[in-house]
Amino acid sequence: MAAVSARGSPHSFPSSPSSPHPDAERMFMRGGSGRSTSSRSASLRDIDEEAVAVVAGDGGGKLYVTVGKDFKDAKSCLGAVRSLGLLGGDLSLVLLHVHQPADRITNGLCMVLASRLEEKELQAYRKIEQEEMNTLLNQYMTYCRLYLKVQAEILVIEKNNVANGIIELINQHHITKLVMGTSSFSTTRKVPKSKVASIVHQQAKHYCQIFFICKGSLACTRDATLDSIKADSPRSSSASTLSDESEIPARSVSLPPGHPGYMGSPDQPFPPRRSNSVSYSSPGFVTNNVERMLHIAQHSVHVKPRDCSPTSSLPSSEGSSSSSPKDTDSMDGSPSPASIVRPEEQQVSMVETGMQNEVFEQLQQVRIELERSRKEASEGRQKAERELFEASRMFKARENSLLKEKREVEEILEKEKAFLEKENFEIFKELQKANEQKAELENKLLQTNSLLEQLQQLQEDLQREKEDALREAEEMRRRCGNNEFISSDEVSLTEFSYSEIQEATNNFDESRKIGHGGCASVYKGFLRHTTVAIKKFNREGIVGEKEFNDEVEILCKMRHPNLVTLIGVCRDPKVLVYEFLPNGSLEDRLQCKHHTEPLQWRMRIRIAADICTALIFLHSNKPKGIAHGDLKPDNVLLDANFVGKLGDFGISRSLSLTNTTVTPYHRTDQIKGTLGYMDPGYICSGELTAQYDVYSFGVVLLRLLTGKSPLGLRSEVETALSSGVLHEILDTSAGDWPPELAEELARLALKCSRYDRKDRPDLAKEAWGVLQTMMNEPTTSSSLPPETPSYFICPMTQEIMRDPHIAADGFTYEGEAIKDWIQTGHKMSPMTYLSFTHHQLIPNNALRFAIQEWQTKQQQ
Repeated sequence: MAAVSARGSPHSFPSSPSSPHPDAERMFMRGGSGRSTSSRSASLRDIDEEAVAVVAGDGGGKLYVTVGKDFKDAKSCLGAVRSLGLLGGDLSLVLLHVHQPADRITNGLCMVLASRLEEKELQAYRKIEQEEMNTLLNQYMTYCRLYLKVQAEILVIEKNNVANGIIELINQHHITKLVMGTSSFSTTRKVPKSKVASIVHQQAKHYCQIFFICKGSLACTRDATLDSIKADSPRSSSASTLSDESEIPARSVSLPPGHPGYMGSPDQPFPPRRSNSVSYSSPGFVTNNVERMLHIAQHSVHVKPRDCSPTSSLPSSEGSSSSSPKDTDSMDGSPSPASIVRPEEQQVSMVETGMQNEVFEQLQQVRIELERSRKEASEGRQKAERELFEASRMFKARENSLLKEKREVEEILEKEKAFLEKENFEIFKELQKANEQKAELENKLLQTNSLLEQLQQLQEDLQREKEDALREAEEMRRRCGNNEFISSDEVSLTEFSYSEIQEATNNFDESRKIGHGGCASVYKGFLRHTTVAIKKFNREGIVGEKEFNDEVEILCKMRHPNLVTLIGVCRDPKVLVYEFLPNGSLEDRLQCKHHTEPLQWRMRIRIAADICTALIFLHSNKPKGIAHGDLKPDNVLLDANFVGKLGDFGISRSLSLTNTTVTPYHRTDQIKGTLGYMDPGYICSGELTAQYDVYSFGVVLLRLLTGKSPLGLRSEVETALSSGVLHEILDTSAGDWPPELAEELARLALKCSRYDRKDRPDLAKEAWGVLQTMMNEPTTSSSLPPETPSYFICPMTQEIMRDPHIAADGFTYEGEAIKDWIQTGHKMSPMTYLSFTHHQLIPNNALRFAIQEWQTKQQQ
């Protein structure tokens, strides 16, 4: 058995008793062979009280509560002790803990038996366990002091099995009140079902009252019994004289085998014990005890010796005084001489006298108990009669009260019934009125539907009249030779009817769709003998109306070769008509959509210059600059000569300058744009500036260089440039990039896409000059012979010219390319970006003959 140790100094813990209680020792000595026959035995009631006092000597004044390693469960158990009021009166609190040393210990990455560890390692681990246990117990002490407001003691035992440790502590300290937790219990049998609690419930001493707590509430109890308290008590087990039947064999060890009180051989079992309790449950039990006592007395008379001297005395084995001499006659009436009395006969006489006294005492005790029982029965009957009378009186009072309440409730119900009937009548009247109103509204609805049909018919008639009026206006414009009425502030747009738009797109057939965005879809159409791009807005309501009006407002005020030309509108529904650009968007060409040829690096630089020119034009607009707000390759369209034109002005905004700002801006709470091209400063502040477009332009340059996705592209190019491996991430489909030009273009792109707006370059002062220098760089294309003169190559198509023509800017172009440029509405030179003074083209025959002669020599 492991020793019980006290922890958590300065608290003191009870120790197990090492010697019997003095009263228990005195009780154990009663009934010995040398006891004086003149001493009276204690009454059964005194014996019972003394036994209970012995059992409660250690555990009776304390309440023991089991606590384990789970602090949460222990707190729930301690809280239940306080809420149930178990810790009341003079009871003190003792926390009972069973310490389980670990049999397997983690050593490295595996579990090792504790017996296989070295002594030093095992002692070190056990020391850690002890420290953890002390910390846990200190937490329990603190919880009891702060929350339960009591000073608790701690009782600890070291045991491999928790249930055995608890049972051993109950036996050592004679615990009579124990509280322990259980995870579950049987509601029918009222017993715990968890393993540890079930074992303790079955094997603990019966004098121990156990309260089982489950989830903070009392689940069940195991009550203690007084018989088991004395039977299991160390005093009752050692003091055999507490039982009437056990005293007789102890003093009759020399009786003959035929005597009823003979113990027999040591191998024979002792007669069964009976309880020392003086409370008899029935008169039959008392009668049986009396008959048994009379039977014992009768047998005692028959064993009286014949030759016993009247003056003989019985010596005591302890040297104490013997019983007083008494004159007795022999069975025949003659006196017996004292000299012939034998020791055996003297002992039998002593036993007989003691038994008679004992029988008398027990009969006296039975009589007293019977008197007390009759008295208690009489008092109980009187008490029951009083309680019955009181209950009858209370019943009558309760009955009168219920009758009164019944009458009140009936009155209330009558009133409520009358009120409900009145309310029901009013509701019925309102319902009739509502039905009449419903019929009236149905009639009005029929009239309204009829009027609505008439209005719809009238609207169709007005729409036809409007279309006829527009058609007549168009005819009048043709007669006057002027298709558009141009005001001083903006370019007026041609109004198209919705029927014309439907006819041009085959009622918006999906096969005609050439583009789709977040707010509109673009269709290819043939309108008034012209191929056009028709943009139909999808959004309805205020948002769609605003996007439509913003785009019309911006494109009506300006014209530029690198901006998509708006031809006309149809306001109901919202439709815009643009010039058709056959080569699609820059995004389609970067992805080689529909198996198109990839763009060469020189053409990419020229497209970048076109985008830069369009942005400079927008930002320098007067009186307010305009920010595009959604620059990306999808919104850069290419015409037949791959000239870049900026479109989609749905989220473009005019920039205003206030007294508190230096840079014109537009503030908005609705962040719009495309992820990867949006300025981080705009996302954080909601301020749209010209530098927003500069950031997007830098990302577009990076895509022209690499052809990769915009997400994370800036960081990738910056890393490659600093590591000297820029050529590894360039788009090889664009041809062999000149290293110097690629590096210069990459640096310009990174500078434009810096996070701080102040560090970004000015497009007109810095970016345009870099791009113009790159465009003027002599070609090194592998498709041309290395000795091809540069003036044989068209600056627009980058191919050897077949029909060179001189334009008003002094440059020579391929005749077909410069004619298409002018016919599509461009009024500026593709090289100088200055307005043409005229649109006349002069064939450069000398250059054409020189090219033909050079080609002939090359074929030879």
